[in-house]
Amino acid sequence: MIRHVAVFRFKPEFTQEQRQAWIDMIKDLPRSIPEVKALSIGTDVLRGPSSYDVGLVADFESLEDLDAYSRHPKHDEVLAVSGPVKEHLAMADFEF
Repeated sequence: MIRHVAVFRFKPEFTQEQRQAWIDMIKDLPRSIPEVKALSIGTDVLRGPSSYDVGLVADFESLEDLDAYSRHPKHDEVLAVSGPVKEHLAMADFEF
């Protein structure tokens, strides 16, 4: 199994309402992308100086499934929304 972890920091102009709509898009991805075995996403609750705004964890059976997710048109739609307002992104992908 592969676990994909991503944390996002956004520009201030990405409003809370826009962020929630984007999060809802991500929550809907498993319906369109069967390779996603599990997905969770949420906004940071601590809001500390080193915190990111949103964290995502998604699980896949294989690296090939993660690749299929990354190349899927629905994933591209999510990237189109977050790309222009993303200040920073950190990711880690590991076997578990």
